[in-house]
Amino acid sequence: SDAVETAAIVVKDPAISMYDEDTWRTRLASTEWEIARSALTQATTLAGVQQFSAEVAKSFQAKAIVAMMLSFMLILIYVWVRFGSVRYSLAAIVALVHDVTIAVGLIAVAEVLYEVFPAVRAIGIRPFKIDLALIAALLTIVGYSLNDTIVILDRIREERGKLPYATGEVVNRAISMTISRTTITSGTTLLAVFVLFLLGGDALSSFTYALMCGIIMGTYSSVAVAAPLVYSKKKAPQATGKYAGVASDDRRPVVVDEAPAT
Repeated sequence: SDAVETAAIVVKDPAISMYDEDTWRTRLASTEWEIARSALTQATTLAGVQQFSAEVAKSFQAKAIVAMMLSFMLILIYVWVRFGSVRYSLAAIVALVHDVTIAVGLIAVAEVLYEVFPAVRAIGIRPFKIDLALIAALLTIVGYSLNDTIVILDRIREERGKLPYATGEVVNRAISMTISRTTITSGTTLLAVFVLFLLGGDALSSFTYALMCGIIMGTYSSVAVAAPLVYSKKKAPQATGKYAGVASDDRRPVVVDEAPAT
């Protein structure tokens, strides 16, 4: 009931004669009325920046590289402290560099697919550009892949026991114990991200595309890149005395002859 139903606007421009009705209406009256009508009836949004200058782009690129390098350095220190071995930390870092590099490469491949195979445009493949969403996706890939890698490396450490290094049998056994967890976790996450990629619209397409590539590569690298890097070709030390002839990785208890009870 308080809405304005009618309004009148009085404007004057000394350069336009009000006796020349056509000029007055075209250059002054209709223009002012359209401005007022738009201001009262249409919602306004804040202006967004669509393009960056070369200096801003270089600064943004440098900050992104610094963010990635700092994350790798802190992860290197964290894994080193947790496992007490630089070999484990280097294995984790190599796997992360592998994941991020492949993800960036697949982002570039998306532009080629967009140009060569127009059919892929129907599923959301576009010439993605490196922006804030993609940087966030790459950092998310680092965290996701690291978590998966830590699970496998932690199981290798448990299976290694008191051995000074991880043998081939220890690594294989650790991978076998964690492969179902790795597959199920990555599969369910990949399914959710794929749904977001199809239905999330343009705002999420670049983020979800990079994240899908990272999940696939992260699952692969945890098993086939990080785990083999902690493997040592050295053979486990042989037991002596009453444990001679028992495999070093055999966790079954050894029964020793005991005197009969009296």
